[in-house]
Amino acid sequence: MAVPRCWRDADGVAAMQDFFAIPPPRSAAIRGLMRELVSKCPFEQRCAADLARRVSAREPGILKKYGPTLIDLAADPDSGEWQTRGYLMLAAALNACTQAQRIRLSVPVRAMLSDERIALRAIAVEAFSILAAAEPELREEAMLLLERCRRNGTTAERLRARRMLLLLLSAEKSTSSGKDQSLGVNPIVCKVRRESDFLSILPPGRGN
Repeated sequence: MAVPRCWRDADGVAAMQDFFAIPPPRSAAIRGLMRELVSKCPFEQRCAADLARRVSAREPGILKKYGPTLIDLAADPDSGEWQTRGYLMLAAALNACTQAQRIRLSVPVRAMLSDERIALRAIAVEAFSILAAAEPELREEAMLLLERCRRNGTTAERLRARRMLLLLLSAEKSTSSGKDQSLGVNPIVCKVRRESDFLSILPPGRGN
């Protein structure tokens, strides 16, 4: 991935388009992205994290081979700039494909729910909802979280909670109908994101 000197939303969109222009399975591109995610350059790492969450929102599970690595990066409080932490948390949630991974990731997501930055708390609301959509064990807690945010959250948290409620209701309906979501990335996440474009846009440099 060629990184411009200044990374804006348009750069992220262009990078995502370039990524998906590569024919599957995109192994080399994915390996290159993962190398950049552990870069010692904070700017390069932030750009890679933004791309990782974008491609994962477009195709949940695309980085599931590296799910444990993404969880490790997302759980590390020193994993880079605050934007990088948020991007990594979403990417990890969208690629957690086993119950163990989802439960493990829920711990740092809960911690992020108490972060001093409004943007990170809103991202944590989304990440926890994504996990709960695929993990029934987390769903009641997630519904309570969304209700709390809708009633008492900041504007960003209320907006995120309203959007994520559709995801959880769809997941609950799917569970009630007997569909098993325990073997991989939740198909409800894929469907809702395609239809409603739940891609989170976090402008660089804005946190509160």
